[in-house]
Amino acid sequence: MLKILSKLGVLTLAVAIIAGCDDLLETEPSTEVDPETAQENIDGIEAIMTSVYNRLQSQYRYGREITLGPDVLADNTDQHPTTSGRYDGMSVNSQGSHITFWNTAYLTINEANYVIDGADQVEDASEEVRQRLRGEALFQRGFVYFDLARTYGYEPGREVDGWAQSAIIRTEPTRTAEDADLRGRSSNVEVYEQAQNDLEEAIDLLADDDRGVYFANYAGGHALLARLHLYLENWDEAVNHAEQALEATDAELIEEEEAFTEDNPFDAVPHEESIMELDIDPVEESLGSNDGLCPYTNPTHWHDVIPSDELIDSFDDEDYRLNLIGEADDGYPYSRKWDCSTGAYDDNVPLVRVPEMYLILAEAHAEANQWDEAHDALNTVREARGLDPVDGYSDAESFFEDEVLPERRRELHFEGHRFYDLKRRGMDIPKQGALPTLDYDDFRVLSTVPNGEVDNNPELDDNPGY
Repeated sequence: MLKILSKLGVLTLAVAIIAGCDDLLETEPSTEVDPETAQENIDGIEAIMTSVYNRLQSQYRYGREITLGPDVLADNTDQHPTTSGRYDGMSVNSQGSHITFWNTAYLTINEANYVIDGADQVEDASEEVRQRLRGEALFQRGFVYFDLARTYGYEPGREVDGWAQSAIIRTEPTRTAEDADLRGRSSNVEVYEQAQNDLEEAIDLLADDDRGVYFANYAGGHALLARLHLYLENWDEAVNHAEQALEATDAELIEEEEAFTEDNPFDAVPHEESIMELDIDPVEESLGSNDGLCPYTNPTHWHDVIPSDELIDSFDDEDYRLNLIGEADDGYPYSRKWDCSTGAYDDNVPLVRVPEMYLILAEAHAEANQWDEAHDALNTVREARGLDPVDGYSDAESFFEDEVLPERRRELHFEGHRFYDLKRRGMDIPKQGALPTLDYDDFRVLSTVPNGEVDNNPELDDNPGY
């Protein structure tokens, strides 16, 4: 989804928006035009949409935090003995050390709302262009609401002590501080419904206007809906959307051993398995030495975050993916997924890959007692990675814990899934080494809403324990 276009050549966009606190106006650096002016023509709407895309690569979203944080919060990573200190708190689940992107999320939402509103009104564009812009904005809004729901709230049916608050829902642009009404957080059910509705409308609008893996696209919309329904345990819908994503994408599952033993599939641009990918231009959009994935995982930079012994031990010797874990000169391991393949500090980031869809199919089919399909989907991934097939399961919980969850851990490590996979199933969060397990009912499972937002909005509650 998600080609980042920092030089539009049209105008410099100034976006004044309201974040989650609702009464504090945050203004982005600006030089020429505000969103009200930008909405007057198609170039302005495109400029706002470019800003929406840019926010996806922020260090607080998929540029780093949502991609790396879920592994640090669980048991897929350890800390190098010498670190910059940036992930020390998250690695031990210190209070307040969590995935935090609340303000970035509401900047994204407000800009997406401007595009949705403006695309319906602008007159100097074709219907096809206006529908495409609306579809892309709805896609991005649904995507960020999904991330808010799974980070700041519990999944429906998995609440602890009845706590069901999630995120603030806004579907209209907030243009001035006077427009910003103070409102509280909606329920987890409502926020998941908002994300689902946005993504469903987006795929309808994008069905005939697909700009590829670097932009919001039809296959990617189905893929995110498959992931969303997996979190909601809507097994039939998860199967339906995963199958449609696989049918609609041109990406294919890599099956050659040489792709892992002689090459690195994560160095390819785009990744052959990417249904959606974040494309970071190392010249114009480098996240820099302190913000990207490579600087924190690679021995050429900070090398703070290393694969845990538990993660490494989960691979069989014949597993092709074991080659994605290297050994640095000091003897400590590192992930080769993020090795500065596109620049001094940068890598493209696959947001959804083909194997995830097969693993969703495996889990969902098993929960629906469709065992032939469940085994087939799981074995499609296993055999593509050099492993023997498995068979004979008839209990969904055992199949998930023994096969699907470990396979997701191996396949999707350092891609933003481990913590969320445990949380969505109501499981305790294991930690590396001798660190104590984080119980599912521990308040630190949920992220904290920024203090400034809570302090300035009497309608906004923080999560319990903070």
